[in-house]
Amino acid sequence: MVLNVPYKRTSFSKMRKVTCYSVSRRMMMVGMGAGLAAAFGGAAASAQSSDAQPPKEVTDYRGRHVALGTARRIACIGGAITETLYALGVQDRIVAVDTTSTWPVDALKNKKSLGYMRSISAEGVLSVQPDLILSLNDAGPPTALEQLMASSVPVIMVDSTPTPETILSRTRFLANVVACQKQGETLCQRITQGFDALAQWRATLPTPPLKAIFVMSMQNGRPMVAGAGTAADSMIKLTGSVNAAGTMHGYKMLNDEALIPMAPQVVLLMEQSAARIQSELMGTAAFMQTPAGQSKGFVPMEGGHMLGFGPDTPHVALELAQKINVFRKPA
Repeated sequence: MVLNVPYKRTSFSKMRKVTCYSVSRRMMMVGMGAGLAAAFGGAAASAQSSDAQPPKEVTDYRGRHVALGTARRIACIGGAITETLYALGVQDRIVAVDTTSTWPVDALKNKKSLGYMRSISAEGVLSVQPDLILSLNDAGPPTALEQLMASSVPVIMVDSTPTPETILSRTRFLANVVACQKQGETLCQRITQGFDALAQWRATLPTPPLKAIFVMSMQNGRPMVAGAGTAADSMIKLTGSVNAAGTMHGYKMLNDEALIPMAPQVVLLMEQSAARIQSELMGTAAFMQTPAGQSKGFVPMEGGHMLGFGPDTPHVALELAQKINVFRKPA
């Protein structure tokens, strides 16, 4: 039995057309956004400099046409965006990042924090006086994003799909936004080479593939496990393993009857919570009946690095795959 966990989120992953609002709602949001921007200094106007890049327009992931200015004070909402801008060498133009921006580690240490990407405050973002806001498409809440988009500061929504193809297209897109096209192409070449090396390593693995699960958290002694359509599911596949919970969709809590037949051989955990979750799992009779329980098959990794799907993903997946393969029993 699989227990659905209430999780309310607005998804725009398939949205490509410009969103239409009623006139009254749009006027309200414009007023709110303009008021917020004015309250925090209207940074877009104050960030002009002598070496500013020419204004241009881009079409973001939601199909919105966004006019750009200097892009010298960038607020990043989403770890993949932050990692990409660092890899492009424009980290000095970032003024603030969200808490999923854990890689590289300097990001959260040296930049102002915007809080968690799915509970962003419009006031908090505008308070850092950005002249450009880059946000992953699955950030939220929707009302805060609407307020930001109604302000005078350009807001660009960026594809968050956890696939190798998206990493490459997002890298080129962001490189264009910050006028670093040459660096973007060089970075994409390195990413492609990394995925090629990963594919070659996967081809050497014996069959059958190992069965793995990713446990996000524990609730009342039950694991919250990643199914299909999650970044964890995509990462498990990149390692050459099989997601033992892949018949589910999204994140769900498992009871004993659901966990035991999955028979995971490896459990992936976020380093931040690994010790606590491992201790709880090892204390449950059901988990101890699984191969992972019997071999203590736990593989922790820093959460943002493992699930962020930034430019370093090929190397992350290879490192994770090698750690998983340790638990393969000799033929």
